[in-house]
Amino acid sequence: MDATTRRVSAAAVEALPRAGADRVARHRADGSWDDRTLADGIEAAAARRPDAVALIDGDGRLSWAELAAAVGQGLASLRGHGVKPGDGVVLVSGNTRHGVIAYHALLRLGTTVAVLDRRCGPADVQVARDALPGRPKVVVAAGEAGRLGDALAGVETVPLELFGGEPGPAAPPPWDEPDRDRTSVILFSSGTTGRPKGVAHSLNTLTAGAANMARITSADESTVAFLISPLTSITGLMQVHLAADQHATLALEDRFEPAGTLRRMAAAGATLLGGAPVIAERLLRAAAGAGGAGTGSVTLRTLALGGAMLPRPLLELATDSFGIEIARVYGSSEAPNFSGSLATDDRERRLSDDGALMPGGEVRIGSAEHPTEGLLRGPGVFLGYLDPADDQSAFEDGWYRTGDQIEAHQGRLTVVGRLKELVNRNGLKVSLTEIDAALAALPGVVEYASFGMPDPDTGERLAVAVLADEGVTITLDDVIEYLLGQGLAKRKLPEQLVRWDGPLPRTASGKVVRSRLVMEAPAKAGDLAPRLRQA
Repeated sequence: MDATTRRVSAAAVEALPRAGADRVARHRADGSWDDRTLADGIEAAAARRPDAVALIDGDGRLSWAELAAAVGQGLASLRGHGVKPGDGVVLVSGNTRHGVIAYHALLRLGTTVAVLDRRCGPADVQVARDALPGRPKVVVAAGEAGRLGDALAGVETVPLELFGGEPGPAAPPPWDEPDRDRTSVILFSSGTTGRPKGVAHSLNTLTAGAANMARITSADESTVAFLISPLTSITGLMQVHLAADQHATLALEDRFEPAGTLRRMAAAGATLLGGAPVIAERLLRAAAGAGGAGTGSVTLRTLALGGAMLPRPLLELATDSFGIEIARVYGSSEAPNFSGSLATDDRERRLSDDGALMPGGEVRIGSAEHPTEGLLRGPGVFLGYLDPADDQSAFEDGWYRTGDQIEAHQGRLTVVGRLKELVNRNGLKVSLTEIDAALAALPGVVEYASFGMPDPDTGERLAVAVLADEGVTITLDDVIEYLLGQGLAKRKLPEQLVRWDGPLPRTASGKVVRSRLVMEAPAKAGDLAPRLRQA
């Protein structure tokens, strides 16, 4: 592909992706990639505000001076276990200080880190090891090592417990700033085949993505980012880098439980929460259920939401009752924080689209396979997949193919939906295009659209929004009877009907914005299938 070249390592293994000279020149010229170093993060914060809180987890707090010393001690521990610059290392961690310290130490040593959540399985570890050159070591907690069993047979492991932040040498060992254009971090993203794809990021792409998150959320050194998403996910890594680069505080939550998590957020003084909307939804419901005590327990200033939007009533609860600002974010493991809300956006603007392009980001509408597919390039877009075969379908003329239908207007994006729009109900994938086509002649309906609603039991459920003719009432039974008459299989029938009281939300070109249907449906009247009425 245009933006990435590949090198062959000394061990003659397949080389990892590296930013090509053309891409480096482009982003250096626009200022997206600059002379920032790792030492401008933790080490600079330790020198400037040594006693300020840098990291909070279940074991307590670390100041910037303590975190810098811990990372230095971690670096020494890695060297003591024979880890060298250029090595591949698998890091298995939950949301603990140990994972953060090990991650920062591995970056400073110049390794390539393949990150896995502590809940990974033996097959995940094997895939990560196979992705790295040479004989990669695995940094893993003793308890997890025992669980992973055969995947670690014959593998040299480094105990994660070594990175606990205990006092080490008075002076941290020296280290050289690593090459910022090479692959530094590998995440794994399952494709449509279920085969994990290795997503390769450099320090430059990760730093750019974290800078975008700071712009979208107005994060600075006063921010306390509360991380519930896995540390080793792109959401987690973005907040790890944001905290280091902005000299902000990072608070880690390793066991999510709404009521207890709310208490820990308040104790940490959390101001920023980013991640899956379902987490925010559960926290807001818990806070609302606590009444007046709940209001006092919410210290958040900003809620960064990507993917499906929260139901409208909860969004209004967040902004009106708790004073939380909603920041809309669009991105992925491959292109984190690509667009997002601006500080000047009012609430309706924040909820109406997927935000403005971030500096250096570009979007092109239309691929060789679909006229409305969004293609992206920019400083935070990944270097490529580890398997060159995956790049063949993922890139077009150097642009990353998102698989999303996107509309762009005056520098802002609206994600209309996925190209292959599906609802996944207990593993059964139902095509929304098929359902919409079957509904085309439903009597008494002015507008209609199918969409997926989150479901605690099945993952997703199929819902249908309808705007009926004046004086006409449409029921779920009416829709089911009609669809069966059209020959639709019973397993594809909707379980929810939502009665819209006005035009369905659409883009400027007239396409229904299904994400808005998900957001607004809970405030609308409708019918539920018996399974849901009994819940």
